[in-house]
Amino acid sequence: MSGMPGGTSNARDADAETQSILDQVKSQAEEKAGKSFSQFVAKQVATQVVAGTNFFVKADIGNGEQVHVRIFRSLPPAQALSVHSIQTGKTASDPLVHF
Repeated sequence: MSGMPGGTSNARDADAETQSILDQVKSQAEEKAGKSFSQFVAKQVATQVVAGTNFFVKADIGNGEQVHVRIFRSLPPAQALSVHSIQTGKTASDPLVHF
């Protein structure tokens, strides 16, 4: 974490939890992007604790393309996941930042 309430953490390598979250929202992300992804592999993640958690995920979608996906997970008990927004046309070298 950034050490500040509501601040966004530094980007770090994605883990199994990040990939699981990404897998659960793939269809939502494809709908927002207006296209299907041949793959959807989490590469990096940053988080922001709000009234729930925002996940900012850099994902490899195949063919050298990457997207940045902002996913919101609500507080327990529901912990529902929803895609807030997506940025397309990204590359592996584009930094993952709050959006």
